Amino acid sequence: MSIKVMVRPCSTDSCDTRALTGANVCWFHLEDRAGFIQNLNLELTSGGDHAGSVFDRIDFKGSHLEGAMLSEAHLPYADLSGCVFTRALLYGAILKSADAGRADFTEADMTRIRLQRAYLAGARFVGASLMQARLSRSVLDGADLSRADLSEANLMGAAMDKVRLESTILKNANATGAYMKSIFARRAVLTEARLQRTLISDGDFHGADLNQADLTEAVGISCDFTLASLNGASLKNGRFRRALFERAELEGADLRGADLRGALLEGAWLENADLRGAKLEGARLRGANLEGANTDGIDITLPKE
Repeated sequence: MSIKVMVRPCSTDSCDTRALTGANVCWFHLEDRAGFIQNLNLELTSGGDHAGSVFDRIDFKGSHLEGAMLSEAHLPYADLSGCVFTRALLYGAILKSADAGRADFTEADMTRIRLQRAYLAGARFVGASLMQARLSRSVLDGADLSRADLSEANLMGAAMDKVRLESTILKNANATGAYMKSIFARRAVLTEARLQRTLISDGDFHGADLNQADLTEAVGISCDFTLASLNGASLKNGRFRRALFERAELEGADLRGADLRGALLEGAWLENADLRGAKLEGARLRGANLEGANTDGIDITLPKE
């Protein structure tokens, strides 16, 4: 059940901005901002529950708010840069277009949080719950999401250059069109994740679970999928030149039209995979299992053992 938010307009004449919870005016017209922040920080760090509170455009920069209770709080356009929210309760909070660069959300409950177009570069989300989080068009460059749970999260169009996703859960997440170049996603769980047209070049997916994932038209040049599971995954029309699939599982995978030139597929399990139209010039297939694979129209000569 959603928390009912008491919305009051700013008392300043001709201002249609919402008033802050605990004040009669909005952030722009608040005279003693430092005093307001000091008192609010004290409340939040002393167990005060600000669920559903309105803090539009507030400046919390550098605040230590460990364990703060801000479920379904409204913080759009807020400055949260460098804040510490470890183990905070931010379930369903609204942080659209907020600046949370270098903030620490370690082990925070951010389930169903709304972070569309937020700036989150360098932020830490280690072990945090971000299930069903909305992160579309957000900037996550250099962020650490290791061991976080982003099941069913929306990451469409997100900027995720050099993000750490080690052992991160991204089951059923939607990262269509995201920029995920040079990510570190070893042992990540991306079962049934949607990665269509996503840029994942130079990504490290060693031992990751990508079963049933959709990487249609994805760009994964020089990615490392060594020992990864991609059973039933779609790499249709994707670009995976020089990618490493050594001992990877690709049983029943859709590789139609995929560019696998120069890829390493030694010892890969390609049973019942569909390779029609795939480009395999220079690919290394020593020890690969192609039993039942559809290779119509492709000249595959396996090297002798």
